[in-house]
Amino acid sequence: MILLEVHNRIVEQAVRSQIEAPEGKREIVDIKCSDFDGVLYHVVSDREGGNLNVSLMWGCADQLWEQGAWEDLQKIYGNYLLNEAESGFNVTLSLNFASLPADEKERNEIPMKFALLKRNMFAAAFQRCFDQVNQGQQAAPIAIDYRIGSETVYIISGKEGVTVIFAVGFENEGDQVLSKIFLQEFSEARRVVRGAPAVRFAEREPPLEIANLPGVEANPDGNISYVSFVLFSHHIDAKNAYSTISNIQMFRNYLHYHLKCSKAYMHARMRKRVDSLLQVLNRARPPPFEPRQKKTIQGKTFNRADAGGSAAPGGGRGRGRARGGGRAFGRGRG
Repeated sequence: MILLEVHNRIVEQAVRSQIEAPEGKREIVDIKCSDFDGVLYHVVSDREGGNLNVSLMWGCADQLWEQGAWEDLQKIYGNYLLNEAESGFNVTLSLNFASLPADEKERNEIPMKFALLKRNMFAAAFQRCFDQVNQGQQAAPIAIDYRIGSETVYIISGKEGVTVIFAVGFENEGDQVLSKIFLQEFSEARRVVRGAPAVRFAEREPPLEIANLPGVEANPDGNISYVSFVLFSHHIDAKNAYSTISNIQMFRNYLHYHLKCSKAYMHARMRKRVDSLLQVLNRARPPPFEPRQKKTIQGKTFNRADAGGSAAPGGGRGRGRARGGGRAFGRGRG
């Protein structure tokens, strides 16, 4: 299985190419690209080539600001974060090439830092809940509509861990069946991987942890399923919190990516099987009927067109006596 990259590679490459370009030879860029969960990036440089802006638009940005995402971005990006975002976007980072860090290591870290903008925004809600559990505090459940109108993630703190519940939407029942089989491997992994989080899968009916939350209702249509992860203390401590957040927030995309890969693999196998069956049928087909030429006793030929056999014109009968000829053998008179 493949772990998807948590950063946006297009943004990383665009920023890196601008930083590594020689002074005075930087090309003007204007790139719009999408990311998972309905995120839109805009990477644009000014005409003078002195600044590069990276803007992000996300439907759940207002909910993330309530969970302290803006304060976290200020700590991570510092002067790169603009107080006023680009029109139509929620947050903008600005890079001035004249004030790049002198240290080469810090300068090489800038492209990845800008490419992790979505990850760092989404991480605020998880980090806030993790910190409260580590301090022994009980926090209210957090709900983030990370895909507006369709899917929500719930973060619920407990005494010794955190429960993360994804409401995942599926296009059809076939995807739900495949996902259930897929998630069974997560349960089996607990027997092999020590310390793996517990995973539960529920169809239609929401788990008890969120059943009483506002806006959570039973799903009669059956296109929404609930996947629960129970994170323990060693998952949310200061040592492992960063990697845990990076992996858990990519789960929905990770699941749908592998569902599509599985369906593509099965379709390829079915097409290959159908081709092999068609070859068997083609080999079993009888050869087309071709009329054969036959000769009479006189050496004349005729084509047999059907089972009854019709002689060619002038061919005569295949059997019979020649005119004027007597019997070659027989009894004479007298």
